[in-house]
Amino acid sequence: MNPKFYRTKKVLVVDDCDPVRASIKGMLQKIGFEHISSATDANAAIANCTETQYDFILSDFNLGDGKDGYQLFEALKHLRILKPGACFIIISAESQRQIVHGVIELQPDSYLLKPFSFVQLEKRLMRAFQIKYALARVYQEIHENKFVEAANSCEHIVRNDAENAVYALRLKGELLIQIEHFSAAEQMYLAVLKRREYAWAKLGLAISRFCQHRWLEAEFELRELSKMDETRVEALDWLARLFIKRQLLKDAFDTLQEVTKLSPKNYQRQKALANLAVINELKDDAVKIYAKLQSAARYSIYDTPDNFLNYARVLVEQAKDANKLDQAKIFRKVDDVLGSIVKRFALESYLHEDLVVRARVAVLKGNLDEARELLEKSDKLEEGRNLSVEACLDKARAFFETGNLSRSDEYMEMLDDIAEDDDLLTNTLTVMVQHQHKQHDNLRNEIKTLNNDGLDAYQRGYYGRALEFFQKAFEYMPNNASLALNLLQTLGKIGGVNQESAKLARRCVQILEQSELNEANKKRFVAVMKDLQSVLQI
Repeated sequence: MNPKFYRTKKVLVVDDCDPVRASIKGMLQKIGFEHISSATDANAAIANCTETQYDFILSDFNLGDGKDGYQLFEALKHLRILKPGACFIIISAESQRQIVHGVIELQPDSYLLKPFSFVQLEKRLMRAFQIKYALARVYQEIHENKFVEAANSCEHIVRNDAENAVYALRLKGELLIQIEHFSAAEQMYLAVLKRREYAWAKLGLAISRFCQHRWLEAEFELRELSKMDETRVEALDWLARLFIKRQLLKDAFDTLQEVTKLSPKNYQRQKALANLAVINELKDDAVKIYAKLQSAARYSIYDTPDNFLNYARVLVEQAKDANKLDQAKIFRKVDDVLGSIVKRFALESYLHEDLVVRARVAVLKGNLDEARELLEKSDKLEEGRNLSVEACLDKARAFFETGNLSRSDEYMEMLDDIAEDDDLLTNTLTVMVQHQHKQHDNLRNEIKTLNNDGLDAYQRGYYGRALEFFQKAFEYMPNNASLALNLLQTLGKIGGVNQESAKLARRCVQILEQSELNEANKKRFVAVMKDLQSVLQI
């Protein structure tokens, strides 16, 4: 390459080791580069990239404390401060698994294995640059979200540039899937495979058939690709998505769990696995996965209070099935998790969600007044904020658990506006919402039916039968004032009392005293209490 070429290019070297940075800088100078900057960590690199448009970025994978090299690449892409023609190269002492499908968004331009010479470095830099230069128009159009134009530009390169045709075909296939031209993508991959059996083309073919809902063909091909080292991770990812589409949710969980063992640092995959654990009601697994998610998210673009809040939420679900001793331990853990958020994030950004989690803990402790007060405070702080799917579900559960069915319904309805992306994580969120909607609606209808049957039996004078219906409904929603009043009134009509019925009556009274009743129900409550003095004294 002409030395003038190197002199005009800007390079950033990112490494936490001074001697390594100096060594790489020396190699770059020997190659002919003059504009060489360096950074000791990812944050410094991001600051540099904000001020300067680099042509090459060389980053070590391990950067000490903080973001690693891949998380740096991810952050630069997310912040959109990498110019379309920039080449990002990861340097590592260990071989890095290269992505087979997803080069548009997820793949650095090259990997360089330590140790290396300046000759090897120059060859790697030049090959990465040649591809970027040949496909410059394509990358610019992708940067501008002009995916149709980018696919057409790829076709132009395929016809006119034999040296870069294969790479252009690979990009074109992904772009055709991006713009939902699935049949065209399938035909392109078939044509490529007639000439040579590229792993990326085999996987692309399976994905194009998956996108056309040809489940059996796609499943067979993905299972075969999951046996190959080169395609195992992506094939299992897509196989999990296929199982989700077919509502084989336990199979999806098992498959994704296998992938996370192979590739444990991928945050979105771990989050999707956590969602599947919740869907499959694997509460202990959900707790373990959300605990891991906190470390997986640390230093990445996904490092938010949501990871801690979701961990606390699954702990609350776990506490529902625990004995009193284990519940106390779980409640302390919830306090620790919520208390740790404020050490890293601004309290006002998540306090409205924190209060909901604490309200649910208060319900489990039997402190209904406290729970309702916390939810009232949460309502005031929530005004004008957008809630995540998990936050909506949590508040719907909290209102249900405090006996407020109408407010619970309100938050369940908010979930109808879930994002329409078709990636793995959104697929699991969509199924989780559908699953929770179904559970909520079924339980709501069951409570309504039992209450109506109880009212009918009561009006006919079948008080024992009415008591059975009301008691069953009350078991489903033990803090609902209307059910408590119906149950209490029925107990007053039944002659004989015992320790169990007296305990139930006192529980109903406690709920009614802690609830805001309308005038009609206040009068009913006063009248019922006159008939129940003997019962309540047992």
